[in-house]
Amino acid sequence: MKNLPLTLCCLLLAISFVSCRQEPKRMPDTLPDVYGYITDIKRTASNGKGAEIVIAVRALEGVEATYADASIKIDKHTLVEDESGERFALERLREGQQVQAWFNGDVLATQPVQGTAIAMRISH
Repeated sequence: MKNLPLTLCCLLLAISFVSCRQEPKRMPDTLPDVYGYITDIKRTASNGKGAEIVIAVRALEGVEATYADASIKIDKHTLVEDESGERFALERLREGQQVQAWFNGDVLATQPVQGTAIAMRISH
């Protein structure tokens, strides 16, 4: 009986460690918010928070997506992969590449819509 509180404490501590573990970033399994091609790339200077990139995307004709055109901010939290699921280096971004993007939270409802991407898939 004397060991019961200690055992319970250790068990709760172990459960808290397991529950705090972050899951790896994954591509969403929903339709992308934007599906189009890159028309412009603006790179910002790194200011200690990590470099950010803003890309302009125009929708592909006949492809279903939530928004037609978008200004998408990419930051250090954005998962960026190629079509095979490999990490895609932001230095390789080029105008004309196809992109599928999913927004993180709310977007600014302007024309084009503006938001931060939680995930992006780039294809050539």
